[in-house]
Amino acid sequence: MSDVLVIAGTTDAKIVIQRLLEMNVDTAVTVATRMGCRMLDDYQHLNVYQGKLNKERILSLLNALKPQCLIDASNPFSGEITRNAIHVCQSANMPYIRFEREKLNYDDNPNVVVVRNYGEACEVLSQCAGNILLTLGSNKIETFTKIPDYNQRVFLRILPDWKVLCKCEKLGFNPKNIIAIKGPYNEALNIELFKYCNAAVLVTKESGNMGGVVDKINAADKLGMKTILVDRLEEQCTNKTSSIDEIMEFVNQTKNLSISNQKTYKETK
Repeated sequence: MSDVLVIAGTTDAKIVIQRLLEMNVDTAVTVATRMGCRMLDDYQHLNVYQGKLNKERILSLLNALKPQCLIDASNPFSGEITRNAIHVCQSANMPYIRFEREKLNYDDNPNVVVVRNYGEACEVLSQCAGNILLTLGSNKIETFTKIPDYNQRVFLRILPDWKVLCKCEKLGFNPKNIIAIKGPYNEALNIELFKYCNAAVLVTKESGNMGGVVDKINAADKLGMKTILVDRLEEQCTNKTSSIDEIMEFVNQTKNLSISNQKTYKETK
């Protein structure tokens, strides 16, 4: 059993976990990948569960751990995970809170073009000349094979994971254009990587300041590059915050809900 279940998918999630442990809160964490597990190796007395988070998996964890609340600190672009968590928690009457980084505004930057999704990004890129650097991860990377001469002028910055590398190569991306590296990346390192790619266009996601997007865009601006920024969709969530303190207050408020820990959670369709 655990007092709190945290869905971890960002750097911010580690801050949430650290604060919970400092408060002596019995914490369980679920991550999607082995790399996510390794990022939590420094924390002792932390129960970590790895696996894809569909509705059944979340429900199973609730029944096994019987937490007092669930903190959703998944990636801002992992909309399906958030929707699944909200659905299960509503059905199970489980206290839920979403932690999400504040969005940044780039309306006053003429070098930044904001698009709604990867499809729109690809349409814009098809009209762009020069080399392109994608810093979006590997999810739905196949969308960008529609770019003319993608195997010659599209560079990928991805995590150093063999499955990700295999996927990119199978899609026809040039192995010479694949940069497998794990962050964090500061502005200076971004500048050097952009120069290495001789990139004219940067493609990134609106992942907030903690996601490194500010350093990427600042680096691109200094090199005179255009930035295509994929905006995040706002999930319908009534209990959401970007404040760690508010998360801790929420946890304190649910500490006395021990009665709810005695039941078995069942999902309703």
